[in-house]
Parts: sequence; structure tokens; C-alpha cells
Amino acid sequence: MRTLKFRGVHSHVIDEIGQRIVSGEFPPGKGLPSEAQLCTALGVSRTALREALRVLGAKGLVQARQKVGTVVQPIESWNSLDADVLLWRIKGGEAERVIGELYELRHLLEPLAAAVAAERATEADMQVLHKAYEDMVAAGDDGGRLAAPDLRFHRAIIAASGNRLFSALAQVIGAALSVNFQILRDTPRGHAHSMPAHRKVLDAIVDRNPTAARLAMQELIEDSQRDARGMRSVRQLRGTNKKFRKASGCA
Repeated sequence: MRTLKFRGVHSHVIDEIGQRIVSGEFPPGKGLPSEAQLCTALGVSRTALREALRVLGAKGLVQARQKVGTVVQPIESWNSLDADVLLWRIKGGEAERVIGELYELRHLLEPLAAAVAAERATEADMQVLHKAYEDMVAAGDDGGRLAAPDLRFHRAIIAASGNRLFSALAQVIGAALSVNFQILRDTPRGHAHSMPAHRKVLDAIVDRNPTAARLAMQELIEDSQRDARGMRSVRQLRGTNKKFRKASGCA
């Protein structure tokens, strides 16, 4: 493991150990290396390490046991909706599966949240939605500028639903959108093409039309999913062509 010698060491220790657990380097049912070994390998204090292990325990990844040490928990015990766990799974080689699962979750949650928001959104909620949409339009095809207001737009809809259980999943939706932005950063169609679909969602909520809001959100997610599948296919083809050129001695 690389030694960590920069600010934010606490979050990096969590990230370092978490990724190694999810990737299988530290397998379920097995104990982690000793505190002394981990501190030496990571270049951190016991206090920082113990705090990181406490956080990983809250995520369901590890459990401290007397006379045994810290043991990696079975996968079934992991908090699969935790944004960090999702990102560690993606980095650990489960990208296709995780992305598919995240889209399934979005299909399940966001159209319903949009429909409920159309019934319950307050004027303050509407202002947040309008501002997020305007910032998205201003970003145009600049994916770097678009990501933040796009995330605000979707989170605002979940918040406007007034359902606290939906709101508890907002972080997971945020993780799903972050992954989506990474996949679509070089999309040939650009990013501005999704603005009409976002506008349909916004208008339906403003018009207090739950059915239209649900359908518009469903269409928006489906369009995003088609783009994501297309970009993954393009990247896989590029990777195959690159390997072919290397094997054949072509530049």
C-alpha cells in the first residue's frame, strides 16, 4: 500500500482500505493486517487508523472482534447503498454490474419522486429547480460545469417529494449521476442535447402534473442509459482496436 503523506489523511485511509476490501485483496471472513502493519504501510497514526476502521465498520465492511482483531465482514453485511462502497465496487472491476444496478435504482425511485414532487413541491423547491436548470443550460456542452447543477436538479426533485426515505437515497442517486458523468464525459452527442428532456420534467412539476412528471423522468433516465451503453461500447471497441494494433505492430 502506498504511504499517505498529504492532507485529508483520514478519508484516504478509509478509501485505501475500503477499496482493498471490496476488490477482494482483504477477503471476507479474514482478518485485516495488524494495526502496527497497517500503520506502517499507510504511514498513519493508530488514532487515524482506528477512526478509519470505525467508519468502515459503520459501512458494514469490517467488525472488531476480541482476541481476533478486525475481520472483514461477508458481502451480505456491506451497506450496498453507501456511495463509497458503490464507487469502490466500480473501481474494483464491477463497473458494468454496478452501473446496471444504479440505473435500475434510478428507474425505481426518480420517476416516482418526480410525480410526488409535482404534487408537493413548494415555491422554494421550484426556485431551486429553476436555478439548477438555468445553470445547466448555461453550462452547455461543458461536462465539467454541467455536473454540479445537474446533480442539484435531481436532488432537488427528490427533496421536493417531501419523502424522507427518498431523501435518504439522494446520496446514492448522487453516486449514480457521478458515475454517469464520468461515462458520458466524451459523448459524441454532447451534453446540451439532454436539456429538452430536463425541461419536460421541470415543466411537468411546475404544472402540477404527476403523470407527465413521472413519464418525463422515465424518458430522461432511459435516454441517459442509452448514451451510457453507447459510450461503453465505443470504449470497449477502442480498447480492442488498441490491443489489435499493438499485437500487429501497427502504430
